[in-house]
Amino acid sequence: MLIRTGAVYQAFKYSIYALLAVNTGHFFFENLAGAGFTHRDGLDPGDIIVAYTDAIDTAAWLVLLVLLELETWVIPDAKLKGRLDLLIGGLSFLCWIVILYAFYGYAATLGVPYGFAPYSGPDPCALVGRGASFAKSLADYAPLDTNNCAALASGAYYSAGDTMFTTPENLSLIKRLAWTDVVNAGTWVVIVVILELEIYLKSSRLFGTKVFFAYKTFKLLLYGVLVVNTLYWRMLGEPWAAWDALLWLAAFFFIEMNVLSRQEESAKLRTVGAVE
Repeated sequence: MLIRTGAVYQAFKYSIYALLAVNTGHFFFENLAGAGFTHRDGLDPGDIIVAYTDAIDTAAWLVLLVLLELETWVIPDAKLKGRLDLLIGGLSFLCWIVILYAFYGYAATLGVPYGFAPYSGPDPCALVGRGASFAKSLADYAPLDTNNCAALASGAYYSAGDTMFTTPENLSLIKRLAWTDVVNAGTWVVIVVILELEIYLKSSRLFGTKVFFAYKTFKLLLYGVLVVNTLYWRMLGEPWAAWDALLWLAAFFFIEMNVLSRQEESAKLRTVGAVE
């Protein structure tokens, strides 16, 4: 076996999964707070995915992670058939619908920073206490007050749809964070599509071939993009996003080891004629 099966290894793996569940709750409350500023008139059904993209996306990925763990480690290949296989496949399909919808939510969130325009009206500080808000970062908002409105003296941007102000520096940060979310979400989709195909097509038949190493190398490059995103979030002053990204990388390291272990085991059995 390519991975350890000891209690310490398994405990560490499942502790990572548990921390991701905690992060799901964190993102829900963060999105809940942000929705009070970006959707102050209430949420239409179509806006829910935009307002709660992080929480919905993380929850769907968490369920998919559990299903992948079942498929690649907990349930033996010999038992992964019939109704059980259909059940896991059906749940995975539902997760994918939500994940792709969440990807749309990340793309739609780009409308938040691009909804700002240079402000040329009266002194923004005159709007303190009148319902206007101030964007510190992506999903980090506060009511406009005497402290943050003073930062607008050197330049202000205004989103009429959200009655929200921000500084040029903050707007640049928000755009970079929004685009990083889109790139990160898209990269994860491609990685897990490849992983799902590995499981579905029983890629142990390709174990050790040039094709095997080619798609593994391609997937490794995609993981490199995720590492860059993690470091970029940290550089932009988003430690929680960086921490969450690091946990997901660790979680899928375990999934990859599960898959690789089964591929090696199946390939060995195939060489002695134990399986077709």
